[in-house]
Order: sequence, then C-alpha cells, then structure tokens
Amino acid sequence: MRLLWRRIQCTAAWLLLPLMLLQFLSGYAMLHWRLFGGLLSRPTAFRLHSVIQLITVAAFVTRGLPWVRRALAKRNVTGRCIDGALVLLGTGLVAFALYLAIQG
Repeated sequence: MRLLWRRIQCTAAWLLLPLMLLQFLSGYAMLHWRLFGGLLSRPTAFRLHSVIQLITVAAFVTRGLPWVRRALAKRNVTGRCIDGALVLLGTGLVAFALYLAIQG
C-alpha cells in the first residue's frame, strides 16, 4: 500500500509540470488575448483554465500534503489529529476547486 501511495505521489509530481505550464499559458492567454489570438482564443483559454484548475489542485494536494506531514513528523508533531486535519484540508481544497469549476 505504501509503494502504491508513493507511485501516486510521483505521478502527481510529474503531472504538475505540464499542468502548471498549461495553467500559466491559459491564464496569460486570458489576460493578453491579442498576443495569443492565433494560438488560443479568449473563451478557449478561459475554458481550458477552468478545466485544468481542478486537476492542478488535486495533484498539488496529492503531492504537497504528504510532504507537509513528513515535515511535521521531523519536528515530532504527529498523531491522528494531524493526519485528520491534513485530510480535511486536502478534501476542502479540492472541494473548493470543484465548487469554483461548477460556478464557471
């Protein structure tokens, strides 16, 4: 189980690179649509940004919160309460990103 979780974390880490690149590109295309008119139109950039945002947040939570847990464990801050708080924080972040994606 631990090996599977490490593989999921590594996959999320490698997914973050193209996701963040698309996030910056679509965000820049929304703001400066005249420069990117041939590559991405403004509505397409907004749609792409909205779709990528949820996946990026999920990958960031999958990659980042276990790192926070290990950093806290090095400082002897451990326990089920900490694990539960991190799970609730990650779930809340993904739920908020889903809410934003639904709102448009």
